[in-house]
Amino acid sequence: MEDRRYRTRARSGHSAAPAPFWTRTRAIALYPLQGSALWTLVALTLCSLLGILPGVGWIIAIVTWLAIYKYAFEILRHTANGHLESPQHGFDVGDGTVLRLILLMILMVAAVAAVALLTRSPALTGVALLLAALLQPGCVISLALDGSLRRALNPAVSLGLATRIGWPYLAAFGLLFVIQGSAFTANRWLHRYLPPVLDDLAITVVSIWGLFATFHLMGYLVYQYHEVLGFEPDALDAPDRHDPDRPLLDEAEGQVRDGHPEAALETLRAAVRSRAVGLPVHELYHRLLRQGARRDELREHARHYVSRLVDERQERRALALMREMLDQQPDFVPAQDAQAALLAERARLAGQYQLAGDILSAMLKTWPRSPQAPQWSLDAAMLLAERFGRDDDARALLQQGLAASEDEEQRRKLQAALKALSGTDIAAARP
Repeated sequence: MEDRRYRTRARSGHSAAPAPFWTRTRAIALYPLQGSALWTLVALTLCSLLGILPGVGWIIAIVTWLAIYKYAFEILRHTANGHLESPQHGFDVGDGTVLRLILLMILMVAAVAAVALLTRSPALTGVALLLAALLQPGCVISLALDGSLRRALNPAVSLGLATRIGWPYLAAFGLLFVIQGSAFTANRWLHRYLPPVLDDLAITVVSIWGLFATFHLMGYLVYQYHEVLGFEPDALDAPDRHDPDRPLLDEAEGQVRDGHPEAALETLRAAVRSRAVGLPVHELYHRLLRQGARRDELREHARHYVSRLVDERQERRALALMREMLDQQPDFVPAQDAQAALLAERARLAGQYQLAGDILSAMLKTWPRSPQAPQWSLDAAMLLAERFGRDDDARALLQQGLAASEDEEQRRKLQAALKALSGTDIAAARP
C-alpha cells in the first residue's frame, strides 16, 4: 500500500513531513534520558524513596506516581504538537486526567474479567484481552488529547484512529509492547540481583523510563499522522499550512449556502463524534445547533466545546460561550467542575462579576454534593454581598455551604462570612 503521508509539503520553504516513527526507535528509547525528561526522572525517582517513610509513605508514593503520569501525559501532548524535545513545564495536566486514566484501565480490566466470568472460555477471554490491548493506545491518546473519558471508552474512537493510521498502528503497538516488555524483564532481573532499596530505586528508574518512552511514542504517532487524524500540531502553525479540517468546513459551508443546514449539521456531527476536530469546526457546529433550536444537543456539544476552549487556553472565548449558554440555560456548566471553577475565577478577575456568580450558581445546582461545593457557596456569597448588595441571598448560600461542609476550617470561614454580613465590610471575611 502506497503511503502518501510522507510526501514533502509545499509550504513557504519546503519542510519535510515527520519521519516515520520506525526510523526513530533509538531516539524514542533515549528520549527519557535527555533534557528535562532526565531531570524529571531523577527527581521523581528520589521522591519515590520517601515512600518507605512510616505512616505517610504510602501517601507520598501515590502523589509521586500521580506526578509521574502527569508528566507522561504532558510528554504525549508535547510530542503530538511536534515538539520533539521534552517539555520544560510538565505538570500542567490536571489530576483529573490521571484519575480518568486509572478509571479507564480499571474498566478495561473489568470488561476482560466479565468476558472470562460470563463465557468461561479461554479462547474468548484471550480475544477480549488482545482486543483491549490493541485498543489501549488509542484510548490513552484520545484521553490525553481531549480529556473525555466517555470518548476514550468508545471503541469506535480507537478503531477509527487505528483504521485511519493503517498498518503502522499495529507496528506502533508492537514497539510499545517491546518497550513495556523490556522494562518488565529488566525489573525482574534488578529485583533478583540488587540488594533492597537499591532494587526499588532501579526498578522505579526503569519503570519511569518505559512510561516516558511509551507516551513519547504515542505522541509521535499522533504527530506523524496528524493530517489523517485531523489534529493540528502547534509546531506546524504556519499561515499557509494545510488545514485538515478545510475540506470538511468547505463542504458544510457549501451546504449552508445551498440552503441545506440540516445536511451541514449531519456532516459536522459525524466528524465531531468520530475524530478530533479543530475549533473552527466546533464553532460552526455550535452556530448551526443554535440556529436550529436543538436545545439538548446544543447543551451537550457546548459543554465539550467550552472544555476544549479551556484546554486550548482560549479562556476569553470560553467565557463568552459560557455567557451565551447561561443566558439560555441557567444551570449550564462545562464537562468538568475544575474547568467551571477556573472560568468562574477568570470571570471574577476580569471584572465580569455577574458571569462569575452565574457560573458558581450553576455549579452548585449541578454538583451540590461536590467536596468543593461549600467553597463555591462562599465565593458566590462574597460576590452577591460585595458587588450586588444581596445580603439575604448571600446568607442563604452561606447557610447552604455550612449544611454541606464537614471540614472545620471551611466551616470557620463560612461562619466568619456570616458574621461579617451583620457588619459593614464583607470583604474582611475573604480568606
